[in-house]
Amino acid sequence: MESARLHTRSQPVSRPFGDPCSQRVLPRFFIIVMAMLTLTSIGRASIADDTIRLNFGVYSSNKPSAMVRVFKPMLKVLETRMSERLGTDVDIRMQIARDYDRGITDLTEGRVDFSRFGPASYIEAKNANGQLDILAVENERNSRVFYGIIAVAADSEIQHIDQLHGRSFAFGDEGSTIGRFLSQLYLERHGIRAGNLSRYEYLGRHDKVGTAVGAGDFDAGALNERTFKKLVDAGENIRELARFPNVTKPWIARSNLDPVVFEALQASLLEINDTEALAALKIDGFLTGSDADYNDIRRAIENNAVFFDEPAAFSAARPVNAGDNRSVPGLQAAIGEIGSSEFIRHGKQITVNITLPSNLFDVEDGTAVDTPSRVTINLTIPGTTGTTTINGTAVQDKHPDGGDR
Repeated sequence: MESARLHTRSQPVSRPFGDPCSQRVLPRFFIIVMAMLTLTSIGRASIADDTIRLNFGVYSSNKPSAMVRVFKPMLKVLETRMSERLGTDVDIRMQIARDYDRGITDLTEGRVDFSRFGPASYIEAKNANGQLDILAVENERNSRVFYGIIAVAADSEIQHIDQLHGRSFAFGDEGSTIGRFLSQLYLERHGIRAGNLSRYEYLGRHDKVGTAVGAGDFDAGALNERTFKKLVDAGENIRELARFPNVTKPWIARSNLDPVVFEALQASLLEINDTEALAALKIDGFLTGSDADYNDIRRAIENNAVFFDEPAAFSAARPVNAGDNRSVPGLQAAIGEIGSSEFIRHGKQITVNITLPSNLFDVEDGTAVDTPSRVTINLTIPGTTGTTTINGTAVQDKHPDGGDR
C-alpha cells in the first residue's frame, strides 16, 4: 500500500481559538492523519484490509494460457500455506511478461514480488540487482539438474552432432539458458561455431523451436526436455540428437521484500507436497539453493562470445606420398586433389573435413566402381608414436546431373 495522502475538498470552517468544538476535532484529526501516514508499505507486497497481496512474475516461455494452467495450482497452494503461517489472507496474482527482458526488469525494479526464472535470466537479474535472494530451487527427481535437448526431424539423416556442420539451427530466446547459452556451449565444445552453420535464428519460445524443426524449417534446434517430450507425445516430427545438463530453475524474491513475508514464502515453497500443483510444473518439489549453484552457467554466459568467433580453418593442401599404389591407379590420380580438406581447431579438439575426388575409385579403364561402405584413415602425428585409425561413413553428394558422388 502506497503512503497515504490526505485530500480535502470542503472549504475550511473558521472557528475562534478556544472553541470547544475545535478542541475536540483537531486532536482527533491529527490522530487519524498520523495513523494513516504511519502505515508502512511492503512495496508491491501490500497489506490492506488484513490481506497480503503479492505479485508473481514470469516471462512468456510458452503460450500464456498454458502458463496459467501450469502455475495456478501452485500459487493457490502458496496462498493457503502462507495464510496459515501469517494468520491473515494472502492473495497472489500472476503477471506474465511479454518477453525475457521485461520479465527480468519486472523483478529487478520491484514491479513483482517474486519470480521463477531460468538460470541465465536469474544471473542477468542478479547482475542488475545484487539484492535479489533465492527462495528455493526446483527439485527434479531429487536433483537440481535437468536437461536441454538438441532435436532434429524424426526422419533426418543427421545421426551425430558433428554432422551439423553446414546445417541450419534454431535457438530459443537470446537470453535463454538452454535455448542459447548452454546449447551454444555444447556446439562449440564439439567444434561447431556460428560460422560453421549455414544459418541460425532465435525463435523465442521452446515450442516454436520444436515445431520449426519438425516442419523442416531448420535442420536442428535447442529446447528444454519437458517441451520436447510434450511435442513428441503430441505427434511432432522430431527426435533427440543430443542432450546437455542444466541447473533447475530458481524462484527468486525481489530486493527489500518484507522479511516476515520472505520467510513465510520460502518455508511454504520448501514444504509443498501437493501432487496436483507439483504435477502441473512437472517437478518433485523444492530444495534450498544458493547463488553459487549457478556459477557454471555464469561462466558459460561470460564465455559465450567464443561461439561467434571465426572458426580457425586452414587448408590441408600438402604433397602426399602415395607409396606403392599400383593396384589402385585411381588413388594415384587423386594425389594433389585431396588438398581441399579443411582443419578446424578448437582447444585440444581438431575437426577434419575431407573432400575426396570423384575419380578416387576409378579402375584402369576409367569406369566407376561401387562406393565403399567404409573409409579408413591412418593418421600419423609427428612427435607421437603409433597410428590412429578413424572409421567413418562415406556420404554421397547428389549432383545436378543426378549422379551420386
